[in-house]
Amino acid sequence: MKFLSNGRFKNADHQAVVNSNSSRLSIATFQNPAPDATVYPLKVREGEKAILEEPITFAEMYKRKMGRDLELARLKKLAKEERDHKEVDKPVDQIFA
Repeated sequence: MKFLSNGRFKNADHQAVVNSNSSRLSIATFQNPAPDATVYPLKVREGEKAILEEPITFAEMYKRKMGRDLELARLKKLAKEERDHKEVDKPVDQIFA
């Protein structure tokens, strides 16, 4: 979404949360073009900088997006581990204060 809208729309950070109190219905939709299809963003508005300098294949766009998503997930995991580690190092009276 970010590439194709030239940054006007952000990709949603999706995380499913299980809720035992209610049912959940998921509907998957697939809107991917062929891997070798050429993709490019919306027309650049005045004052905007293009996210993509030139059209690329859908496969390349997907590879870039997944690379960023994986790096973001790795950084979130490291931050959580660091927070959890700090909690473990706190004295008991500070944890329950």
